[in-house]
Amino acid sequence: MVYQEQVMQAAQVLGGYSLGGADLLRRAMGKKKPEEMAQHREIFREGAAKKEISADVADEVFDLMEKFAGYGFNKSHAAAYLAARVPHGLDQGALHGRVLRGEHDDRNGRHRQAARAAA
Repeated sequence: MVYQEQVMQAAQVLGGYSLGGADLLRRAMGKKKPEEMAQHREIFREGAAKKEISADVADEVFDLMEKFAGYGFNKSHAAAYLAARVPHGLDQGALHGRVLRGEHDDRNGRHRQAARAAA
């Protein structure tokens, strides 16, 4: 899974979620709230059972969705932030090394090393 919309689609197709329910799942995954995630796992299991999908398979798919939430949501926001920050006409390749190291300047020109702080 690469995009949040794919998580929502899996919830709808396999877990029987409505579009609104899938959006609530997406938000819960984005906030990484364990109690909400446990509730959604049960909802997903029940919806999958109605579609004759075993609990084991439902858990396996939900685990993949949950794993994606651990990295995919952050990466998509980081990519959007970078795209908004890089001036047009500036070669993004010149920033590649700095981005991989998590280094950038904030709007006031102060240097940050987000990757080291997160590690």
